Amino acid sequence: MNTTLKEEMLEEEFKIDNSTKKDDNKLKLKFNLNIIELLGSQLYTRLPSIISEFVSNSYDADATRVEVTIDEDSRISPKRTNIIIKDNGTGIASTASNYIKEINNNFLNIGRKRRKEENNSRSKIFNRKLQGKKGIGKLAGFGITNEMKITTTTNKITNSFILNYEDMINTEGDTYFPKVIQDNEQTNFDDGTIIELLNIRRKKDIVLKDLSENIAKRLQVFDDNFSLELIHIFNGLKIDSILLTNDNYLEYIKEKSKIQFCWNIPEDLNKLNLESETIDYFEKYDINGKIFTTDTPLKKDDQGIVLYANKKLCQENYCFNDRANDNFYNYLIGKLNIDYIDEDINTDNISTARDSLVWENEISQELKTMIDKVIKKIQIEWRGRRKEEKEKEVNKCLDMNIDSWFSSLAPHERETAKKIVNVIINDESMESEKAAGFIKYVQEMYSFNSFKDFATGLINKPVSNLEDILTFIKDWELIEAKEMAKISEGRIEAIKNFEKMILHNESETKVIQPFLEKFPWILDPTVDSFKRELTFSKILKETFPDDKLNESDRRIDFMCFSSNNEIHIWELKRPKIKIDEKYHNQIYRYQEFAMEKYPNYKIITTLVSDNWSFDRGVELMFEDAIKGGKFKIKSYTEMLKEAKNYHDDFINKYNELYKKKEELV
Repeated sequence: MNTTLKEEMLEEEFKIDNSTKKDDNKLKLKFNLNIIELLGSQLYTRLPSIISEFVSNSYDADATRVEVTIDEDSRISPKRTNIIIKDNGTGIASTASNYIKEINNNFLNIGRKRRKEENNSRSKIFNRKLQGKKGIGKLAGFGITNEMKITTTTNKITNSFILNYEDMINTEGDTYFPKVIQDNEQTNFDDGTIIELLNIRRKKDIVLKDLSENIAKRLQVFDDNFSLELIHIFNGLKIDSILLTNDNYLEYIKEKSKIQFCWNIPEDLNKLNLESETIDYFEKYDINGKIFTTDTPLKKDDQGIVLYANKKLCQENYCFNDRANDNFYNYLIGKLNIDYIDEDINTDNISTARDSLVWENEISQELKTMIDKVIKKIQIEWRGRRKEEKEKEVNKCLDMNIDSWFSSLAPHERETAKKIVNVIINDESMESEKAAGFIKYVQEMYSFNSFKDFATGLINKPVSNLEDILTFIKDWELIEAKEMAKISEGRIEAIKNFEKMILHNESETKVIQPFLEKFPWILDPTVDSFKRELTFSKILKETFPDDKLNESDRRIDFMCFSSNNEIHIWELKRPKIKIDEKYHNQIYRYQEFAMEKYPNYKIITTLVSDNWSFDRGVELMFEDAIKGGKFKIKSYTEMLKEAKNYHDDFINKYNELYKKKEELV
């Protein structure tokens, strides 16, 4: 049943005759069974909204303090839970002219429209804007219990009675007589009202913190002149209590997501470049509050603006845009006060359950249009401010300035790089740290000409989101993997040829060294990133001339490369050679000279041979040197195996990427 139709039914039901003058000294409730069921057990089913209705009544009764006690007792079976709402207001019979008559009229009169009846929308003592309007909130308790006990005191005169849902719906006729506990009894009680919801129906445990957040979301009435304390009693002992503030709900949001930006309404409207018509509307109707955005997405139930009329919720979180599927709305939250929407005594612009405006009427539609205009302007400003913040955080993560990197690129490269990076930065769903990781990857790829050439094709494509960029990178990875697979297949053939040289014990000077100068990557699969250090090679030869060596093999075999402030000395020896003390001493001399000549470089010296043998004394000398990190020994067999595995990985990677792409197709 839609809201409008339901409320029309209620209006008809409320035409029940409650004006009878007979038996004014007896408590009675005149009703229609449909109303009790519709407004009690069906309309109110959530604990926060039920409690809020009773607290709202206390507020209207000029109370300054309300205590809501959750009293649980597990010592009996099944566990019993009562909820007691106690206030220090004026009491139901506030004028004390005829207590029973006033209770009948003010509380037991279902559908009593107080504002219209009294032609007044303000409370008597504190001049508060009244929150109650339809006279049905007193039935809220029947959403979770079958029995409510009401105790009310004015001028030390106390009346208490019990309303029983089962008895009410089984009553013949339209008049129900509550069970009277105290009838105009003289007591020492202070003025006020106590509502007891007895033996409530609830499967889940009540968490006081969650309850406080939800009540604070529904009511914004808490100040120095009105307090609400939630108290939890378990088996007779007080175990917890919370004094509510208007910020309880916002504090809950802050626990989940950091508030990033804030707009004060109406103060910041002029900064949003809005039309004067919109600004004038907000000022005319005194619409005020705050709109926030968070740094991470909100839960679905927390997204949107909450509206309050007379400090009571009248619209749950709402986005004001029928097509609000933009990612921006995942970060939007706020609260606005729209008291004017509830000022007309004769018109109801708020649904019976107080969780939504009646959007079908003209005044609500105009409000929706105006708030939507403000939110759209905030959305534009949010994107700009969020991008600036994200760029700062990304620069911090990268320990560099992205704009400086752009400037280092050639003009035709710069345009494409900006296009890729902007898509990553503008993706609101991606956190700064992850975005920095993507951008760093893109920067690394720009060191490859093949990537830059492939990226050039982006300029003429409508790349607008991260998914497009990821598709682009995956496509390039497949192309790159295919090229590397081809190269690797050729290199594996070179490795096989080198294996034959080792098998035939070829000369290191005439065969092995020239071959490795042509294919240096065999020494180390990452050797492509090395540069041949000819200057150092020349210095070594000048320092260790052949004519100063007495050995028959007078040529010094070495290859020198540098990368990342590293100098590599490779001393190549014929396979099946015996390693003696002279090789140990020679490598030490290379090492010491290089360290002295290049103190800022890391010197890595490697002796390469196969099937070598040691004298025992020399073996110990080498073991000590290797343990100390002075140099290392590697066999040709080991070296070739590493190179082969490295290039096999490229071939396997290409086959894997190709298979994945085929599966997607």
